[in-house]
Amino acid sequence: MSQKRKKALTIYSLVILVALIAIMFLIPDSFFMKLYGKNIEKVKNQEIIKKEFTDYNTQQERLLKKKYQYEYELLDSLTDKTYYYKCTGNLNGEVESGSCTSPETISYTEKNKKETFKIDTKYTDIKNIFELIKDQKPEETKYQFRREYKYETKIKKLKTEIIVYTDIDNITKIEISNAYMTYIIKFSNVSYWQLIL
Repeated sequence: MSQKRKKALTIYSLVILVALIAIMFLIPDSFFMKLYGKNIEKVKNQEIIKKEFTDYNTQQERLLKKKYQYEYELLDSLTDKTYYYKCTGNLNGEVESGSCTSPETISYTEKNKKETFKIDTKYTDIKNIFELIKDQKPEETKYQFRREYKYETKIKKLKTEIIVYTDIDNITKIEISNAYMTYIIKFSNVSYWQLIL
């Protein structure tokens, strides 16, 4: 290492050491607090806005407007065979379109959905699901940003559990399960605004 480099490195080290000693022992904390004091005051003065959960009945009504995208994972052994469907779709009022990647690649609309599926599709119908649980009080589990509503009911005389999951604004998922079926329905892009002319 050259003499110039050694000298520069020594000077640099001394400057850092002096600055460190000054910051730690000589300059009072109040000096640094003044620098950040304005920002701290802004944070203290800001009101924390806590977003309220949308009423659960309102969330149900929004889904009943039938304007959302969905994903299905349906495992069904209610008949003599077991079927597994993995599908995505879009519902806009009474108009529906969807496609499945399992058990085979298929597409369907509201006109041929019942014929396309080899299982009873009424348990994918939101109105029917809400009918199954309408007179029951759910077991509610609250989290900071989501809720779970657990119901016990019967489907074809089988004890069945239905869990409705919500975020702050909307229902995001419904799970239906018993010994012979597991239906998972996920919802996204739930639209509930209506254009008034």
